[in-house]
Amino acid sequence: MKFDPITKEVYTDNGEFLKAMHCPFKMRWDDLEPENAQKRKCSTCDRFILDTKDLTDETLMKIVSQNADTCLKIDLNQKNIKVISSAIRRQK
Repeated sequence: MKFDPITKEVYTDNGEFLKAMHCPFKMRWDDLEPENAQKRKCSTCDRFILDTKDLTDETLMKIVSQNADTCLKIDLNQKNIKVISSAIRRQK
């Protein structure tokens, strides 16, 4: 999985666009209501937020294709994330 922290866009390792992330409430993971180890609920918007640290590209693609409004938690230090930069791509 690739993530651009500038544009907040998520891609597969092959560069296929998955989702642009946006949370107007700027919720912190620790402030969300635990549902299980991988999912928490936001009491402000009543949506579930899915932790992506153990997900494969294929699993994430399936989840997002079933519900494009799925909220995601991405930690820039998780092992399955490659941080990319649209600013660097634009300079080339």
